[in-house]
Amino acid sequence: MKLTIENAHQLLEEAKYDEAKEVFLDLHEANPSDARVNYGLGVVYDHENEIPLAVKHLQAAALVATKKGIVFTKLADALRKDNDLESALEAARKGAALDKKSSMAQIVLGECYDSLLRPVMARTCFENAVKLAPNLADGYIRLARHLATFGKFDDARAILSKAKEIDTTSADILILQFDLDNHENIKGILEKSKKIISKYSSETSNETAGILAFRIAKFHEKLKETDKAFEFYDQNRKLLYKDYEIERRKRQLTAYKQVFTKDFFSSREEASLGSDKPVFVFGMPRSGTTLAEQIIAQHKFANGVGECTYFTQLQKQLFKGSTYSSNIFNEISKFRAKDFKKIGNTYVKTITRDDKKSRRIVDKMPHNFEMLWMIALLFPNAHFIHMKRNPGDNCSSIYTTSLNSAHSYNIDQRTLGKYYRLYEELMDHWKEILPVTIYEQSYEDLVSDQEAESRKLIDHLGLDWDPACLEFYKSSNQVFTASQSQVRQPIYTSSRGRWKKYEPHIQPLLEELGMV
Repeated sequence: MKLTIENAHQLLEEAKYDEAKEVFLDLHEANPSDARVNYGLGVVYDHENEIPLAVKHLQAAALVATKKGIVFTKLADALRKDNDLESALEAARKGAALDKKSSMAQIVLGECYDSLLRPVMARTCFENAVKLAPNLADGYIRLARHLATFGKFDDARAILSKAKEIDTTSADILILQFDLDNHENIKGILEKSKKIISKYSSETSNETAGILAFRIAKFHEKLKETDKAFEFYDQNRKLLYKDYEIERRKRQLTAYKQVFTKDFFSSREEASLGSDKPVFVFGMPRSGTTLAEQIIAQHKFANGVGECTYFTQLQKQLFKGSTYSSNIFNEISKFRAKDFKKIGNTYVKTITRDDKKSRRIVDKMPHNFEMLWMIALLFPNAHFIHMKRNPGDNCSSIYTTSLNSAHSYNIDQRTLGKYYRLYEELMDHWKEILPVTIYEQSYEDLVSDQEAESRKLIDHLGLDWDPACLEFYKSSNQVFTASQSQVRQPIYTSSRGRWKKYEPHIQPLLEELGMV
């Protein structure tokens, strides 16, 4: 018997995603523009953490179902996960306007505001969600998470307790408990968390289950149960990451070396802008970019905008949505000086939208190292800070952190090690040909001699020394990072040489890094 669209949506309601997917795919083949079919596929792909596919189908649904708030809310959530934050906010606003009584619409709108570092609006949305649905845990969960980004951990725990009164099985609640609760409380939820992971396909999304698995691993790590920790690190990676084409990455690097030469920049000098306001802090994730931003942002004449996605989204546009395409070089050849200037001026407006007074604005997006050719071309007077960390420490920290699917080079140890070596090769190329000075900041030096290194860092920015930079951990700024609680503490040195405690478990990684 042929299943109908009603059957497919019923399967979604029952969380039978695999079965629903089969039906939706059949229906899509017969009618590719049907909004309900595309919406269903978008929900399925979002559950599977296939975010670009989710965006594609939800965008198709939104073109047809122009008055359905839930479609725009779901699209906004997918766009946010895909780091297209401005588009996500636009869709979220429309979803909330179309469905004024939806707590989920308020939650997604709040998360979009949070991602854009507009915390007052975000908190209002989360509070609205709680008012609209006081008997649902979702609003409390998001509000608690929001408070934690400001270091208000006691307030976050109080809100989380309300969520726990409503729902005792939510994976999102358990993740927050791992982040906020004491040792004994976490021991009490360990088995429950492991059970959820074992049947994630029917009860929670791949991404959420993967994050929960990494929280379990971290807990075992704190207990010095490294063998158990790596069981969860190693066995649950495919919940977070997709297969990564390292050979494609190599071809990208080869092409970059051929196209981006000193002549490329000297022939396009008229495309540059004069602003010295941007400060680009970049490097591999977990290399200390957050620490550098926090130190600089405490200066009375500086501020930070977190990880601005402007250039990573621009890269996607140039690559037509792919991680890499030779098409970029065709696109660049069409650019004139006015086109480059438009890109640069829009970026400056983006980072200064909420702060017109600061002399320096820090953008700490680690993967801006991918787009340094564009950034250096646009802003030759900007300040460039490359965070470097011991490769073993840096990569072992990446491997044991639940990053989003954009970091799928983290799928396994060998791929991660190869990717790191290619990153080093790319940075060597940039340092040789870019028409800007790149300040190399060692993470190890910064934590070993905080004041001396901080003074040099501030001097590189052309600012006078401000003692407040030494008390970066007192910042009231919102922080989204895997080490949320650590950035609220003075500098510590315990993370140096951390790879050694993992040594028996990371031999493939160390081999690729040339450390064995």
